[in-house]
Amino acid sequence: MWYVIQTQTGGEEKLVELIEKMIPKEHYDECFCMNRECVRKMEKGYEIFLRPLFPAYIFVVTENPEKLFFELKRVPKLTKLLSDQEDTFFSVSEDEETFLKNVQNENHVVQRSLVEVDDKGTIIKANGAVGVYMNRIVRQRLRKRYVCVEQEFMGEKRKIYLGIKLEEEDV
Repeated sequence: MWYVIQTQTGGEEKLVELIEKMIPKEHYDECFCMNRECVRKMEKGYEIFLRPLFPAYIFVVTENPEKLFFELKRVPKLTKLLSDQEDTFFSVSEDEETFLKNVQNENHVVQRSLVEVDDKGTIIKANGAVGVYMNRIVRQRLRKRYVCVEQEFMGEKRKIYLGIKLEEEDV
């Protein structure tokens, strides 16, 4: 199952490296931070860069969260395997896991989706993550090259930003 570890914003990648270095692989299958492709306009086109999809959260796949919890205490960074007061660890629900698997690639990156817009600026066709979740778009910013979809995650509705690229772009 997928579990969520909370850390300090900006330290997601470092924490993944520390966990991979300090915790024996027998306690988890995979540990990762999900990133999304973003763009910024430069003088000579667009520059692609990565940002965390969920700042301050990393994911770990394990069948034994209790053992992982005790191993995490050895990691010298502020970490917290999300749980309630009765030490029931929060796993990502099946629907949430399906969403996360649908939007990311094998490197845990949400790539920008190619979109087609009509003359009014409305997205009429899209591939990738935006194409799968087009019916959940609550905001679109074509000029800034992203859309915002609403998705249930960790028990509450969240706005998740997905990058887009228009057909005429060469990036």
